[in-house]
Amino acid sequence: MRKLLYLLILLSAALCYYLTRPVVHTGAGPAPVPAYAAAAAAQEDPLTRLLPGIDVPRPLRLVYRAWHLKEITRSRIPAEDWVPLKRMSPWLPKALVSVEDKRFYSHHGIDPDGIFRAILMNIQADEVVEGGSTITQQVVKNNLLTSEQSLERKILEAGLALVVEIHYSKDEILEMYLNTTFLGAGATGVQQASETYYGLEPSQLSLSEAAALAGLPYAPSALNPFDNPEGCRERRNLVLERMNEQGMITEGEMREAQRQGLHLR
Repeated sequence: MRKLLYLLILLSAALCYYLTRPVVHTGAGPAPVPAYAAAAAAQEDPLTRLLPGIDVPRPLRLVYRAWHLKEITRSRIPAEDWVPLKRMSPWLPKALVSVEDKRFYSHHGIDPDGIFRAILMNIQADEVVEGGSTITQQVVKNNLLTSEQSLERKILEAGLALVVEIHYSKDEILEMYLNTTFLGAGATGVQQASETYYGLEPSQLSLSEAAALAGLPYAPSALNPFDNPEGCRERRNLVLERMNEQGMITEGEMREAQRQGLHLR
């Protein structure tokens, strides 16, 4: 098992090297740098501090940052706004998993079935209607990379997600996601969102309120319940349907929560 873990780390590092390797540039002007690489380089790099004076190769920096992702995410959120998973409403992680990544507990960072399904749905719709990224990939993209739409960035995201899954538990990954994701109305993370929308602590959220928050990452600005209560309600009801389909709540609990208003502050 340990050999497998080491192999995955080495494969991820090799993948990162391939995608971020120096490009031979023969034209005039500076050599092009991918947007995701520039973003990673611009962030404060703990490995550089650890090894002062040493030019650490970019792929190693990215893998190092993925291995220390929890430290990085915690440094970006005010200490008082970071909420341990055990202090959140138990409905929050369930609602999030149901709508964002239903195979979260069975995959290892990437979900081939989800990617294939997303490709088919996007082809049928002739537009991007589903992304196929796992929760782990979203944590990587939001904290280590950029939202640039390119095959190279997507493959890099997948490789780093493998590193994160090797080092962190599923609960730790959910905690990072729920504390660092933008949820609209200037709120980042569930602490700020719970206070902004409901005037509550994350531990006090009802099933209906947790489902509404879990639906926001899909389009946080467009579904902001202050500006678009109907859209937020529809998305909340979809989350509740997914929870019911996956056996997280009964049909009675789903119907009761769907009948409720948003109860904003």
